[in-house]
Amino acid sequence: MMVQAPAPSLGAAVASGPRYLLSSWPWRALVWTMFGGVLSAVLLIGAPLILLLGVSRSLRNAVWSPLLEIECARLSLIDDAAAERVRRDLSTARVEQRLPALRQVGYVLFTALIAGPWGVVLVAFLAILTVVMVAAPWLVRPGEPINVALWLIDTPGEAWFAALLGLVVLVLTAYLVGAYAAAVGQLAVVSLADPQALQREVTRLEHSRTALLTAVEQERRRIESDLHDRVQHRLMALALTLGLAENVHGDNDAGRLAADAHRQVDDIAAELRAVLLGIQPRALTEHGLIAAVTDLIGPYPLPVRVDFGATEVPRRLPSAIEQTAYLVLTEALTNVVKHASASTVTIAADRQDGMWWFMIRDDGCGGAVLQQHRGLATLAARVQAVNGTLTISSPAGGPTEVSMRCPI
Repeated sequence: MMVQAPAPSLGAAVASGPRYLLSSWPWRALVWTMFGGVLSAVLLIGAPLILLLGVSRSLRNAVWSPLLEIECARLSLIDDAAAERVRRDLSTARVEQRLPALRQVGYVLFTALIAGPWGVVLVAFLAILTVVMVAAPWLVRPGEPINVALWLIDTPGEAWFAALLGLVVLVLTAYLVGAYAAAVGQLAVVSLADPQALQREVTRLEHSRTALLTAVEQERRRIESDLHDRVQHRLMALALTLGLAENVHGDNDAGRLAADAHRQVDDIAAELRAVLLGIQPRALTEHGLIAAVTDLIGPYPLPVRVDFGATEVPRRLPSAIEQTAYLVLTEALTNVVKHASASTVTIAADRQDGMWWFMIRDDGCGGAVLQQHRGLATLAARVQAVNGTLTISSPAGGPTEVSMRCPI
């Protein structure tokens, strides 16, 4: 049996159906509405003082900030998540010593002059109507009818019918007050929240992501440099030493052991070169993507047609895009050799309308399936990190096409 999660806000609760009536939301909507009436009365009484203090720019924040905080606390009764967002925006504005925006002042005035008083009137009218209708069987006496909203109730039958209708009105009142509070609360969110806050947060995250990518790229280059300049040179020196030992000892046991160790060192050096090529090839770092791809396809077992268009005109691509594209290209070419049974491969790329795209197509058997956490599927997140998209088309019978597209 599934247990439904509680509604996150009054608006969602009203839309949830009968569950709304059995929750605390109708009472919260009622408290919110009555609180608005009290706040309206306070604002109207204190209007002269508020206007007087508001003339001074230095005192304007001292007047309006508490009012906005009160509205934020009131909003938390019906939408806690939205209230928290508004609270953060107000806190930021206070730290930056920004004056209240015109939309915020307008909402407070709207609450004081319209929403607060009319909300109380609505609740009072519906409450009196409901109480009178439900109590009609005890209020109607022979010769003493009662009048409810132009309805003259003068018989016991009509009185009991009015009582039943009163229960219906009670339910409708709960929904009506809830809908009213949710609508005005949504207006509060739009008016009090900073519309630029989300954009600033997106910008901050983009800068953080760029900084993280740059740091990862620098660390990768440092590791590549250490492996190339230190470990690889040590292996070369060890290979020379073993070669000398092999020449000195000839065919005896020590010579054969030195020869075997020499072969193992050569194998390790070859594997290290392959690892370095995958981490950050020197051609990619020093000369760019086109040079790195040219080196990569040199020993490739299949013919490769290449057209990079204006990829490096007027300048090279950003290093993060070059590195990501190179990894995607390397993985795609490896897959062609292993699985595609292809005879030719085409690589195309170009700049277009502020975007850069590249495509790898083979004429193989197709039917490629992305496996989670393997191969190209693991590179999709890297492509997304440079605001790009990675798409793969591989119908049965081919061709297979891997495409990357990103802004530059």
